[in-house]
Amino acid sequence: MTHYVSVLVPMATGGWRALLPDLPGYQAEERSLDLAILPASGFLAQVTRLGSEIPAPRPLAFIKLDTDWASSRDIDWSHSVVTMIPVHG
Repeated sequence: MTHYVSVLVPMATGGWRALLPDLPGYQAEERSLDLAILPASGFLAQVTRLGSEIPAPRPLAFIKLDTDWASSRDIDWSHSVVTMIPVHG
């Protein structure tokens, strides 16, 4: 089974922003951490069901080394939550 890293960032206005670093266009904002994780899982399931090609997932260590990605999204790793989103297929 393949897993993608999801980075969840607390928003100043409350709630959470979920990002999939390996799919740069993906972003979801929800009022709770649990709710922010759900759309990412559904998005990945839909993309794979449609047979769309998606980049291979990178390990978290590689994502953290991508300082351009993190700084352009105001990622503060000390306040962010990282979770793994499984892709069945």
